[in-house]
Amino acid sequence: MGVIIAMKGHPGTGKSTLAKSIASSLKIPLIDKDDIKDQTIPLQLTSPASFLNDLSYNAIWQIASTQLSIGLSVVLDSPLSRRIHFDRLRQLAAEYGVRLLIIECRAGDRDLWRRRVEERDGGGGHKPATWEELEKIVDGYGGCSEYDVEDVARLVVDTTETVSLDRLCSDALEFIFDHADKSLAI
Repeated sequence: MGVIIAMKGHPGTGKSTLAKSIASSLKIPLIDKDDIKDQTIPLQLTSPASFLNDLSYNAIWQIASTQLSIGLSVVLDSPLSRRIHFDRLRQLAAEYGVRLLIIECRAGDRDLWRRRVEERDGGGGHKPATWEELEKIVDGYGGCSEYDVEDVARLVVDTTETVSLDRLCSDALEFIFDHADKSLAI
């Protein structure tokens, strides 16, 4: 049985860094919503942001469907900030008979989180380049990012704790293997 490893968390919390490490360690596809969203930048002058965001999510679901249909597990990197996106992932997992796991990145140290956001490469693409831009995005979620994932196994990781990326990845891999079907061939 395959697995969908879905990253969750606000921008700048280390989701992409951890997702890359997990996908690399497991040698499975990484599907990053930012890769899709960055390609919609030319459309931002003519299309509402919500349309482009939905388009990006629909694209990653479609790419994930293709990978799952050929028997591959996937890592999906997105904020997963709205319940509707989580519900779509549950549907996708059920459709392909795979396990859905959530790895949620949080930043317990707000000051360190802010420094990381402000020190990254100017945001790049559509990513927030300043703390104020990030706060506006998080405010726009209107609290909807805090929802119950019900019976889906979830690991919450504080990416601002003083531990190495290798340790975070190791903990994530342990969680994945503890909750994935024992026949998972990764």
